[in-house]
Amino acid sequence: MNRRQQEQTIVNLIRSLGTSLKNRGLYPPTHPLVRTPVEKCFSDILLFFANRQELALAITDETLVFEGVPIFNLTSSLELFMARLAAIGIPAIIFDKGLSPEDIEHFIRFLHETKEEGLTPSDVQERIEKMGITHIRVKPQVEEDDDFSLARDTYNNAVDTVATVLREIRLGRIPSGAESERVTNAISGMLKRNRDAIMALTMIKNFDEYTYNHSVNVAVISLAMADALSLSPQEKTEVGVAGLLHDVGKTQLALELIRKPGSLTVSEFEEIKKHPEEGFVLLGKMSHIHPASAYIVREHHMRFDRKGYPDMGPDYPQNPASSIISVADCYDAMTTMRAYQNAKQPLEALELMERLSGKSLDGSIFAVLKNVMGSYPIGTMVRLSSMEVGVVTGVGPAGYGPNRISVLVDRHGHPLPRPEEVEIAGIDTRTAPPGRSILGTVNPLLYPDAQKEAFLSGSPS
Repeated sequence: MNRRQQEQTIVNLIRSLGTSLKNRGLYPPTHPLVRTPVEKCFSDILLFFANRQELALAITDETLVFEGVPIFNLTSSLELFMARLAAIGIPAIIFDKGLSPEDIEHFIRFLHETKEEGLTPSDVQERIEKMGITHIRVKPQVEEDDDFSLARDTYNNAVDTVATVLREIRLGRIPSGAESERVTNAISGMLKRNRDAIMALTMIKNFDEYTYNHSVNVAVISLAMADALSLSPQEKTEVGVAGLLHDVGKTQLALELIRKPGSLTVSEFEEIKKHPEEGFVLLGKMSHIHPASAYIVREHHMRFDRKGYPDMGPDYPQNPASSIISVADCYDAMTTMRAYQNAKQPLEALELMERLSGKSLDGSIFAVLKNVMGSYPIGTMVRLSSMEVGVVTGVGPAGYGPNRISVLVDRHGHPLPRPEEVEIAGIDTRTAPPGRSILGTVNPLLYPDAQKEAFLSGSPS
């Protein structure tokens, strides 16, 4: 199954569960209107067990999520199903490999017959086991873990979407923009739910898949700035989609040119300069793409001082949102290792960008980025007054304290067996917990892989 088929199958199987539950209140359990949806759900769910041992269905932030895919368009039967799970006290259920139609049928019966509300997950588990349900179990919901898992799923879905769009275009096809719009809205939702969790993932760089990760990072950072600017939902979607697809025009360039590790010749750079206009043309051909997104893609290298490319003349009415993409693009590129550059620390990148403010970068938009990132941006490696070393995994609202630090190395320089999460209120030593304040930054090359460990072994919340 491709991604679109997979998501439609998920919607269908969840809808079947809801339909069976709804009809269970009207007909006997053997009636076709109760039994047929169960069999349909079973046949659909089997498709996902080909490469999995278990499948998770959860209620996250009042949204049904199956294996990381949120179900937004709820029918009345889906709403009933979700309402019954929530009322009984079931935050998440796990379908284990070996699931039978009878397991599903008995679980529907359990949802229909259970009148109590607010049961604990252990109570629910005990009751469904007594009903002979052997391959459906209840998973207690741990809020922080769920947030980070949902953020990771949202991020990975966005990476898959970018990869699919670029692959389709390289094959000479024009893909729909509907999926790009969907994942953009999912990222926006995740930023509202837990900004630190999704922002932290932008710092886990993947050198091998730079183009895909970079595109998603630009979208995430741009949407965080769009939130700070209080843009409308439609404007946020336009910005997010432009961020995801800002480099789509590079699909029209030779791969060896894009991947060239050394300096570009004058003629090679002239070729590279064509990609914003190529992207504008491609987005203009795609369905479900707002014209504003296409214009933002065209303009993201024009520069604030209009000395960039393409040269549209001094009177060209540049979309203000293109400056958001330009700033996000610059920040993520600077903090990522490339074949021709080492990754810069977040604070170092911001200092370098400060020099570009008012020239190539819009100073007012750069100021927004600084507020979003805070005094010590997520991903910054720091030394504490206790001489411990950690990584910033969270910042306060609007970029101000408290900072959340994942302490990785003790005062003697020995790695901790497990990161210790601490909060330090800003950078003022007078407001920090006794014995702990931020002294300054640390070169991450001294502690290889520590940054990734900070984000993957814990759950930014």
